Amino acid sequence: MKSEYNIAIIGDLSGCVEATLEVLAKREFPIGKLFPLHNESEIDDDEEEAIRSVMFSGKPVDVIDINGFDWQSVDIAFFFSDIETTNAWANIASEHCVVIDNSGAFMQDAQVPLVQIDVNEEELINFNQCNKIALPSSETAQLALAISQLHQEVGLVRVNVSSYQSVSIAGKAGVTTLAGETARLLNAKELKGDLFPQQTAFNVFPQIGDFNDDGISFSELRLVNEIRRLLNDPSILIASTQVVVPLFYGCAQSVHLQTHYPVDLDEVAQYLHHSEGVLLAKTVCDYPNMITEVVNSCEVQVGRLRKDLCDASGINMWICADNYHFGVATTAIKVAEKLIASYL
Repeated sequence: MKSEYNIAIIGDLSGCVEATLEVLAKREFPIGKLFPLHNESEIDDDEEEAIRSVMFSGKPVDVIDINGFDWQSVDIAFFFSDIETTNAWANIASEHCVVIDNSGAFMQDAQVPLVQIDVNEEELINFNQCNKIALPSSETAQLALAISQLHQEVGLVRVNVSSYQSVSIAGKAGVTTLAGETARLLNAKELKGDLFPQQTAFNVFPQIGDFNDDGISFSELRLVNEIRRLLNDPSILIASTQVVVPLFYGCAQSVHLQTHYPVDLDEVAQYLHHSEGVLLAKTVCDYPNMITEVVNSCEVQVGRLRKDLCDASGINMWICADNYHFGVATTAIKVAEKLIASYL
């Protein structure tokens, strides 16, 4: 184990990258050199000035063009980019360093382990098959952490989840879109832009990305596949609906679980209390405040824990997390910490 590790990081510099740098500093990750990467060929002239550097531990760090970057100079590369960017660069990077990818590009690749610490960290040992590690999506990560202990102890037959996603699911552009639309509508101005299928201000709509022929989006399908892989149980029945809501950051989920047999609610609460990184509300009537308690937090928070009135084996809960600070940053950094502690 080395004392310091060189890190490359690519993604939305004003969103997930910024949050990840904050969490890296907070957790005192042993960074030697930091290389924030961006594809200069995709930068508009208007935004070039804004992404020239990022802040880490109170100091500016220059952003580097990924084209021609020397991957031999880093130990770990965090990919918080889209699938196209991962497909373009991950194989090249993995010849020289460990790639930790958040895009979902390796969802169907059995050689790339899907890993979440405190859920299935034993799978990390398989990273050296191709020097790549896949991370679950942010909505998968918060759900998996909240239900994994219950599944391990009791077993789950079915999971129904509706995820209420903030506009930051589309990065800085999503945040800017919601802010701009809200301002324009309040000033009786016409809306412009097509980032989302419908307006985000004062609206909700059940679509993130394109639908396939069966009316299912990639992110919905990704959650189903990732939960089954993380819990190592392909037999779990999972239904996923993802909704965009007019919130800047965070993700809230309404979840219904069906266990193999009826379980006392106090027992379920104990499983949640013993789940690392999960905070359970004090009473069945309590639930976290997305604005004051969830956003900028690195924990998963659970409230409205209650039995289902129509199913003795049914459990309902409300699961919340910051999609950047927990879903992307903490999930990735915990994998990197385990990686350097045990394998590098």
